[in-house]
Amino acid sequence: MFGNEIEIIRALEGARTEFLNGLFQVITLLGEDIVMVLLIAVLYFAIDKRLAQKLFFVSMAGMCVNGALKNIAKVPRPFARGISCVRESTATGYAFPSGHTQVFASWSSILARHYKRIWLTVACVVCIVLVAFSRMYLGAHYLSDVIVGGVIGAGCGVLGSILYDRVQNKLMLFSITAAVFLPLLVWFTVEGNEHFEDFFKFYGMLAAFIPAYIIDTKFPLDYNVPVWKKCLRVLIVLLIALGVKEGLKVLYVDGNVRVNLIIDMVRYAFMIFACLGICPIVFKKIKL
Repeated sequence: MFGNEIEIIRALEGARTEFLNGLFQVITLLGEDIVMVLLIAVLYFAIDKRLAQKLFFVSMAGMCVNGALKNIAKVPRPFARGISCVRESTATGYAFPSGHTQVFASWSSILARHYKRIWLTVACVVCIVLVAFSRMYLGAHYLSDVIVGGVIGAGCGVLGSILYDRVQNKLMLFSITAAVFLPLLVWFTVEGNEHFEDFFKFYGMLAAFIPAYIIDTKFPLDYNVPVWKKCLRVLIVLLIALGVKEGLKVLYVDGNVRVNLIIDMVRYAFMIFACLGICPIVFKKIKL
């Protein structure tokens, strides 16, 4: 299966230039957590909280599926077969399916369905293709990885969005979804493979969204505030997210894979709870 696909990656490796390397590193950012966090922060604290909640939940549930598939299939990355990889530090876990392609396809599909603009839908499709190609060009994924990632992402975005809109009891939806993935969490913890980190991060964010959502119903944000206040909210949330995400890395235990997987889950969970649970309370109290 991968015999022909590796030749595609080798051909792209041979076509690399300094300019194209820079270009596709920028494009691939669309599928990374920094863009996702920025998008959620802007939507949640400045524009449309309900859309942000849908986008976050559907995308994170989909990425739990992605992480589960990766951990079960255990397909090695192209650089495990001698292909050089640009920005290898962002190519975590196994290869199949592509997480970057999937997460971008997921949230962009939700936005396209929500706003119902032809130009936006076309732009989303083009960008999905570009993100998928960037993952191959940079040496992080095979063709099958990005195709399946894109299909799953778009499917989760559209079908998950429809399900989210139709289920009135959101708390029940969130809780059942988290419970479905719980047996996999136990399984992956027992196996204790260092490549499983993505699943633990996504599950941590998904689980933390439940208490954050409960708090949000009691401390709803006021959107009838000046633009500068909305911008300040977003800035504060981004700084907190970065601080928690990076700061809790000090808890890692050298050589203990299982403990570090749990720490990954906890630090991402606390990041989401701090941003979507604690921040709304504080902003409400200080009238920000």
